[in-house]
Amino acid sequence: MWSYTVHLFRDLSPNVKRFIATESLFGIGAGVFSLILNLHLLDLGFSKGDIGRITSLGALTIGLGSLPAGFIVKRVGRKTMLVTGMLLTFMALFLFGIGTSLGAITAAQIIYSLGVTAIVNSEIQLIFQYCRSKKEETSAYSLLFAIFTLFTGLGTWLGGYLPDWMPGHTTTYQYAFFIAGGCLGLSGILRWILLPASHTMEQAKGAEKASDGQRAKSSELPKRRHAIYFLLLLSLLIFNSGFTFGLLSPFLNVILKFRFGMEDGSISGVLALSGFFFFIGSIIMPYVVDRWGGRKTFIFLFLYNIVIVGLMAIAMPAAVFGMLLLIRGTGFTMLNNLTDSQCMSAVAEEDRNLFAGMRTVSRSVGNTIASYWAGYILAGNHYAWPFLMTAIALLVGYVVYTWFVQGMLDRRLEGQT
Repeated sequence: MWSYTVHLFRDLSPNVKRFIATESLFGIGAGVFSLILNLHLLDLGFSKGDIGRITSLGALTIGLGSLPAGFIVKRVGRKTMLVTGMLLTFMALFLFGIGTSLGAITAAQIIYSLGVTAIVNSEIQLIFQYCRSKKEETSAYSLLFAIFTLFTGLGTWLGGYLPDWMPGHTTTYQYAFFIAGGCLGLSGILRWILLPASHTMEQAKGAEKASDGQRAKSSELPKRRHAIYFLLLLSLLIFNSGFTFGLLSPFLNVILKFRFGMEDGSISGVLALSGFFFFIGSIIMPYVVDRWGGRKTFIFLFLYNIVIVGLMAIAMPAAVFGMLLLIRGTGFTMLNNLTDSQCMSAVAEEDRNLFAGMRTVSRSVGNTIASYWAGYILAGNHYAWPFLMTAIALLVGYVVYTWFVQGMLDRRLEGQT
């Protein structure tokens, strides 16, 4: 397994390796931020319901901004879009650190969400653009997410201790926001310096297809309708992924704090260890797909996640819950990575910017609905319900995949029309 992973990384294109290496700083910043935000807001006096509304506002902003972002990225280029988004997240974390009012926090959340919008509508297409084959696309995505989750875990662990090492003034978490923002900003700067411009590669690919531009115009409309239908089906699968994420992931620190009475250091330790299991899931996903194929892997991961998250709704000691949280992290990461990489890889290059916008809108709408709902559920101290609802949502996602998406996805990945 280890030799397989080393072989994957060694054979990657040079620009893909640079992209993946700079993801480490991004992961540290994101990990610190994900741990401290909700705890910071609680210390500022915001309620759990307020946190749910702020979280859902972020997801809504990403959703509303993603379709325009899909058109903007065609104008400015994927690299410019990505770096701009990372710098916006740097500005947002600085504002989170100095702001105390609802207005300031809301503005910071909107700026952060706009930055994330720019990132998610350019990042995957850009790294795929640096790849030489569809197999490399799957490997690149998995290794990118593996590095992200590994260093997110490190950032989450740091987020539990930075407030003690460097206590702030507005809350003890203030200076941790500045450190996290610095990591995000530095990652963006390094990518601007190290990665080649994407528009030159797009022009080269466009030139190769120029001679075919006038052929078979009579058949273009039916093909286009078929392509849009395919993108809509993939977006439905992505919506389910966003919904299941929004029910649990933004609130795991709150659940651990109030369901089990954990301290910040313990929470950061559990979530950091969970990040390591995310890393394991990302690393082994290409290996599993290579051995089982995409279809069998999809089915297994849906059923695995349904069982694990359903068990987490049952009353149990914190230690048992922690173990389930860890193994759930591996399967959940594998399922999300498989969904994202297989869907984007199955989409034609000329449709990837459009699909990136549709994907982000679908995920954000699902995330918004789930986060808003989960915030109110947790405000009523119903800590088991989000897990039950996630199990049901995963079952729905399994039905969508097997009935509507599976066949078309397989044919596209095999190069059929």
